[in-house]
Amino acid sequence: MAADVLDHKRAQFMALAQAAFERMFGADGQNGLVTFAEREQRACEVTDELARWLMAEHVARDPAGEAGVEARCPICRGPVRELMTRRGKIPCRREAVHCPRCRRLFFPAG
Repeated sequence: MAADVLDHKRAQFMALAQAAFERMFGADGQNGLVTFAEREQRACEVTDELARWLMAEHVARDPAGEAGVEARCPICRGPVRELMTRRGKIPCRREAVHCPRCRRLFFPAG
C-alpha cells in the first residue's frame, strides 16, 4: 500500500480515536459517566467501533476482494456482504462469499 494512502488512513483513524476519547471523557473528564457499569459500557462501545473500522479497512484492501460486486446468495437471494467479527459486523466484498442463512459458499459474477 502506498505511503500516502496509509497516511490518509492513519489520519482518519486518529480522528475517530479522538472522537472516541471525547465520548469517553468529554470536557470534564467524566462525560456524565457515574457508575462503573456506565464507564465499562461506553469504553466497550467506543473501542468496538474503532476495532470494526480497523477490520473493515484492512479487509477492504484485501486483493481477493471485489469492490464493485453487489453479492446476493443464489439460493435465498439475501445479501452476503457482511462479516461477523468479535466486535460486530463489518462490510466485506470477497471473491468467494459465504451465505450465513444457507451456509453455502459461492463465487458471485463480476
